[in-house]
Amino acid sequence: MKSFCIYCGNSKPEAHEICGACGATPVTHEDLIYSIILCHSEGEPYLNFLSLEEIEALREEIAKGNKMEVSPQVFNQAQEAFSAVKSMGSPPLLNKFARHTSRLHIIILVLVLLGLIFGA
Repeated sequence: MKSFCIYCGNSKPEAHEICGACGATPVTHEDLIYSIILCHSEGEPYLNFLSLEEIEALREEIAKGNKMEVSPQVFNQAQEAFSAVKSMGSPPLLNKFARHTSRLHIIILVLVLLGLIFGA
């Protein structure tokens, strides 16, 4: 998975983690949703809200100092996915996992599981 900073556009390890280039971390709900949108997975395309080309264009705009802008539809899709995972009653295994990791890891895990269950 590729993740990019919503503040400077540089690559970073995970959407919710600190950026090594600018030191910023997404703290608000809105920033976390934007960070999720700026992630791309080749192996798990159902986790993508934008194409890699669209993400690259956004990275260029962010690097120029412009604010990240996506369509309300894309933002709402990412927010709905985040909210759906957050509101689901978590099985005991996910609750145990949640004590040791961040919410984003749980979202990714649930999306992967849903993809495996409902995927082709």
